[in-house]
Amino acid sequence: MSVNKKEFADRMAEKGGIKKKDAMKGLNLFIETLMDYMSEGEKVKLLKFGSFQMKMVKERTGRNPQTRKQCIIPEHEKIKFVASEGLADRIKERRNQ
Repeated sequence: MSVNKKEFADRMAEKGGIKKKDAMKGLNLFIETLMDYMSEGEKVKLLKFGSFQMKMVKERTGRNPQTRKQCIIPEHEKIKFVASEGLADRIKERRNQ
């Protein structure tokens, strides 16, 4: 199952006892601020959640899935997320229940 942005904001509103509109505004602000820092090349560390950082991926050979033809995928940046121990432990606990 996948959760969309509206469902996420609705849960935030419910858990926080705030209006759905305010939760969506807060979520949008979080996303926009995260994107600002990431575009500046900054590492963002959120205690008990994880860290986001830009990572350079080396050039490599790939394959076009439609034509099966080999192609070169150029060097590029991607966002890397590393979960904190606290987040990883919480997920493990919930899965084991």
